[in-house]
Amino acid sequence: MKAEALVGRSVTVAVPATVANLGAGFDVLGLALEMTNELTVQVTGVDSSGKGTVTYGASGEGAEELAHNRTNMALDAIYRGLSIAGVTGADALDLAVTAVNTIPLSRGLGSSAAAIVGGLFAGAALAGTQAGASGASGACFESFSDPLTDRLFAAADEIEGHPDNVAAAIFGGCVASGRVNGVLTARIIHVPHDAIPVVLIPTVRFETSDMRAVLPKIVPIDDAVHNASRLALGITALEAGEVNGFAILSDDRVHQPCRIKKYTALPQLFAAALNAGATSACLAGSGSSVLAIVDDERGDDGIAAVIAALDAAAATAGVGGHAEQIEVDQEGVRILRSVGVA
Repeated sequence: MKAEALVGRSVTVAVPATVANLGAGFDVLGLALEMTNELTVQVTGVDSSGKGTVTYGASGEGAEELAHNRTNMALDAIYRGLSIAGVTGADALDLAVTAVNTIPLSRGLGSSAAAIVGGLFAGAALAGTQAGASGASGACFESFSDPLTDRLFAAADEIEGHPDNVAAAIFGGCVASGRVNGVLTARIIHVPHDAIPVVLIPTVRFETSDMRAVLPKIVPIDDAVHNASRLALGITALEAGEVNGFAILSDDRVHQPCRIKKYTALPQLFAAALNAGATSACLAGSGSSVLAIVDDERGDDGIAAVIAALDAAAATAGVGGHAEQIEVDQEGVRILRSVGVA
């Protein structure tokens, strides 16, 4: 498909926040949450120089910090998504892009994955059914062809550097991902209906690069075996419908103990959630957010108790922010609306 055919088309996608690792599933597990960023892309023209221009506007989280050129992950990913979908001369397209962001930056909630996945899938969606994409509203992984979804997933992994967040952002729910015989693979894990996520979103930030820098290059065999057992047992429990699977997964010896040295308030925050009745508590990605899982059998009062405990602990520890209940997102990246896409 030639770039000129896309002029006048527009698409709006929504991408969920994601929590990586869940404890023992370092760089493997991801959980999607119903906190979304929206990205609207309109093709306004074709630049004769071969290098299109982008007009960009953002509101919400990070609006004043995000670049207005292709150093912005989302903007660069749009062009890459167009090319992956087979649009020739995609770099020449002029775009008008608007972002409405609710996912906070540098809090372990997958803001970079949302930017990458949103851009890639918005770009591909503009190409339409001829490229294996669809402009119809709904989950992209259900309406896009499998080969196109696979290529976009691989590109997202390449840009992000690890697949856990991007896999959950694409497929929704709880996802395990990795390479099998060199092929990037994702598998959906059942999330028990009674598992209620409560997320503490502090004011304090931690850059992913800084938090990865504290990790060991070599892991003791006992710790590796411990994490492997928790990963296997935790996933098996979740598949059996047991909310306690999240507690098993949260028992990590590989990355959280190292990150606690930098994020010294973490044990206090974990203890607050667990003492208030949460089933589990773990670091969200590389932080600073904390994910607690509450069994719905505890009712609204039980959920409120965990939220109040985390709020109080965050204030005492000086990390600020607030806790809130956020449901699991089951759709992943999805198209909200489109114009002119066939």
